[in-house]
Order: sequence, then C-alpha cells, then structure tokens
Amino acid sequence: MALNDQLTGDRKAKSSSRRLTRSLSARALDALGLQRKKTRPPEWRKRDYFQSALSRGIKGIPDERCFVLQNVVRGLRNVPGDVAECGLRFGKSTAFMLTADEAPGRTYCLFDSFEGLSEPQAEDFVQESGKAYWGPSDLGVPEDRVRQNLAGFDNMLFFKGWIPTRFPEVADRSFALLHVDVDLYQPTKDALEFFWPRIAPGGVVVCDDYGSRKCPGAKRAFDEFFADGRGRLIELPTVQALVFKPG
Repeated sequence: MALNDQLTGDRKAKSSSRRLTRSLSARALDALGLQRKKTRPPEWRKRDYFQSALSRGIKGIPDERCFVLQNVVRGLRNVPGDVAECGLRFGKSTAFMLTADEAPGRTYCLFDSFEGLSEPQAEDFVQESGKAYWGPSDLGVPEDRVRQNLAGFDNMLFFKGWIPTRFPEVADRSFALLHVDVDLYQPTKDALEFFWPRIAPGGVVVCDDYGSRKCPGAKRAFDEFFADGRGRLIELPTVQALVFKPG
C-alpha cells in the first residue's frame, strides 16, 4: 500500500471513530434524559436597539448588563435630566444606552481618567486574598479609542480626569440616570455623594460592580451610602444593582 493511501485510510478510520463516539455519547445521554438540546437566543437579544448597538463590535461589559442599562434608560424617557457615567473603559455601555435612549435633548456627561484605575484602598481588598484584585492603571483605555467607538453620537460631553475633580463642571445639571463603573470604593463613594442630590425624583443609579467579588469596595460604598434608606436598592443576577430615587 502506498504511503498516501495509508494516511488517507488512517484519517478516514479516525473520522469514522469520532462519529461513532459522538453517536454513542448522544444515545447514552438521551437514554439518561440528559441529551442537550440546541437553544435559541433569548428574545431580548433580538431587540432592534440591542442589535444596533451590538453591531458596533465594542469590547467591554457583558451583553446582559448592557441590555439592563438600555431598558433602564428607556424606562426613564419621561424623567427629566441628563445621564452621567463614571468609568467608560471602551465605551460599550455608553453606546448601548445612547442607542436605546428615547428622551429628546438628553446630554451624556462622561467621566473617566483614561489612565485606568486609581490606587485601591483597604476597602477594596478581597477577603480571600487580603489584597485588591485590581491595581493602579488597570483597565485603562486611551480617550481617542473611546471617542472612535462612540463616533456618530453628538449629545456627549467628555470630562477627562480623576474622580471627582471634574464633577463641579456639571453642578448646575440634574440627572435622570447615573451609571457608576469605577470598581473601587473611593471613586464610587465620591460619585454617589456628588450626584445623588442631583438625581431627579424617579431617577435611577446603577452600580455595575455591586455583586462582583473583584470589587468589594464598590458594594461597600453603595451599602454605606444607602444604609439610611434614602433610595431603594435592588441587586440583580447580572452583578449590577439599581437604586431608585423616590418620586
């Protein structure tokens, strides 16, 4: 037998063996009632506003969290005020909110150092390791890349700098939504202290990191700030938390 014929025969035998193994495995799973069935994408992934934002191909937070943000902002169409976002990274969450927002004349005030995270504090230490999961400058994305990802939207104001140094520039605005995605205790606390008095009645604050084991400081800042019951906090399985300001 020629070498090429032998190699071809070996490949066919291996392919046949793999098909047989898959077939037997499928039958065994079926017999045990464990056969995996193909599942269709959930209906929410088919929404026009979700698909439109998804087509931009921006990296960043999981799609499920983006869909939550889209529906929060859609639910705030009749609440007056702008949107503030602290922590942009690639701008994915921003793009999803902008795509879904139906409120006319709303401005997005976007805050980021564009140099990554600031210095973690003791409140950010993960219990298991006794140290912070993130370090200074982690998660940094250059401003020009974020602007490129958000090209085509014109109702944005960028505020480059460490939180809270640029906050006073929006002190005269009111806000329907605050999205906090800064991972660490101190900037999360600073964002809440500044923006909560400026959230309109019926407005919402969203914490991206509330249930993440990597970001205990963010959860602590929210728990401390809302311990007096000034807002109704709801934790989501997406690791986000929503806080509703009484109307």
